[in-house]
Amino acid sequence: MARTINKNVKQDILKSVEELVAKIGVNSISLGDIAKKCDISKGTLYYYYSSKDDIIFDIIVKHVKELEEEYLEWIERHKEDLTPERFLSVIFNKGVKLFDRAKMHIFLINECIKGNDILRDKFNELWFAWQKKLEVGVLQAFKDIEDAESFAYLLMLIIDGLAIQEVMQGKFIGDDKLIEVVKKIGEKQC
Repeated sequence: MARTINKNVKQDILKSVEELVAKIGVNSISLGDIAKKCDISKGTLYYYYSSKDDIIFDIIVKHVKELEEEYLEWIERHKEDLTPERFLSVIFNKGVKLFDRAKMHIFLINECIKGNDILRDKFNELWFAWQKKLEVGVLQAFKDIEDAESFAYLLMLIIDGLAIQEVMQGKFIGDDKLIEVVKKIGEKQC
C-alpha cells in the first residue's frame, strides 16, 4: 500500500526552502540544509522530493498560482476602470518584485541553460500559461489592441529582463518611464 503524502510536511519543506533561498540563495542550499531546517531526515525529504530542483519548481508553481489568482481577482475588480498605466504597473511590480521571484526565476533559467530538460519543460509550461493569463489584462487595458498575444509575450520578455536586473541590482530607467514606453508600444498596436 502506498503511503500518503502529508501536506503539512510538504508545506513545511517549501516554507523552509523559501526562507533558505531568501537568506543564502538558491545555489547555496543543499538537501542536507533543507532536511536540517525542516528537522526531518534526508530519507523523509527524499520521500517528498527527489531533488532540489523539484522543490524549487514547486515553490515557483505555488507562487505563480498565488500571483495568477491575485492578478485575475485584481483584473475582475478593475475591469471597468483599468488603465494601461495601472495594468502595467501591477504587472511589472508583482511579476518581478514579489516572493523573491527574481532569484528563483534566474535559478530556473540557469538550470534550463545547463541542460535540465525536465525543469525546462516545466518552466516553459508555466511561462506560456502565465502569458495567456496576461492576455486577459492586455485585452482589458488596451481595448482595441490588434495582437494581444504578441503584446503579452513582449510583457513576459520585459518581466524576464526586469528579473535579471533585480537580481543583478542593475540601474533601472524607473517604473514610470518604463510604463510610459510600454504603454506607447501597446497603443500603437490599437
